[in-house]
Amino acid sequence: KKLFFCDRQMIMYPVISLVIIISSYLIYLLLKEDTVIRLGREDGLFEYLTAFSFLATSILFLLIFFRRKKLIHLVFALVFFIGMGEEISWGQRIFNFQSPEYFRENNIQSEFNFHNLTIFDSQEEGGNYKNGLSYYLSMNFLYKLFWFIYGVILPVGYILSPWLKKILDKTDLLVPPFVLGISFLLNWIIRKVILTYIVSIEDSPFYYYAATEIGEFGSAIIFLTISAYFF
Repeated sequence: KKLFFCDRQMIMYPVISLVIIISSYLIYLLLKEDTVIRLGREDGLFEYLTAFSFLATSILFLLIFFRRKKLIHLVFALVFFIGMGEEISWGQRIFNFQSPEYFRENNIQSEFNFHNLTIFDSQEEGGNYKNGLSYYLSMNFLYKLFWFIYGVILPVGYILSPWLKKILDKTDLLVPPFVLGISFLLNWIIRKVILTYIVSIEDSPFYYYAATEIGEFGSAIIFLTISAYFF
């Protein structure tokens, strides 16, 4: 029951995350197009905020691992550290080093990261996927699936299924309270509203896809909030 309802002390976590998320999307209403593009571009403010949020989440899960001595928390720490590195192409543009030949040939942006390898990003010009299967192999879809299962499905299953609860308790997987996990859906819905009623694909593509960077930052903030809550 506590996964659905929370006391005053706990409620600050989803409130803080949602305030940050809504404030981020407000730039579409408050700032000029060129400013939004600058903030939401590659190597822009939101990309670095996302990377920082993943790094902070990784550190908190690592501290939780040292405290609870359960492998699952070390796995989460590693996952979010990789997420941080992938977000900024492992510091390629910061430290100004060249991509290895494999990445120059097989990465759609010729960058030193894995999430833009052609096997994970099989899109044609214009943003359409070459076939239905390629969408489900895309890192974009896999990331959405990750936060949806962890933030929405598991909290509900933990309450409704004694069998699932027993497994999760045995592995010590930290299931977020539903009021925190549902923030992922709210972040996704807000992004959809922005892209439906405020901007469109006919606008500058950089203006349009800035919402994607903001959405990634929003989900990263929620993960950071969850790790802070458990820490």
